[in-house]
Amino acid sequence: MKATRFVYASFAVAAAAILVLAACGASGPAPGTPEAFYVDLGCAKCHGNEREGLRSGPPLDNLQDRWREESLVEYFRDPKAVMEATPRLKYMAEKYPIVMPAFPNTSDDDLYALARYVLSDSDKATEG
Repeated sequence: MKATRFVYASFAVAAAAILVLAACGASGPAPGTPEAFYVDLGCAKCHGNEREGLRSGPPLDNLQDRWREESLVEYFRDPKAVMEATPRLKYMAEKYPIVMPAFPNTSDDDLYALARYVLSDSDKATEG
């Protein structure tokens, strides 16, 4: 009986140690950064952690060729309206199953920070 308890206790300690080590090794963007905001808003779920694009959203590369901060903020606030007015975006919407959500209650400062983030080095988003 004592041997069985010892085995269970040893297993519990080992499992706890693994969980602690896994949590310590967890990586992610530093809180309060534009990268963290990108993840917190759920952008990474469709566009990928590295902005590489997933089945549900396009890669965010070379955006500076087609977007400016102001137009991205407008798009973040009401993607459907901007898509309807932009043939290129209408075409993109047909390729991806999920419609970009709107962020009407997010502050201008946060949306501009997000726009700057997705525009920065966006040509490197798909490089590995």
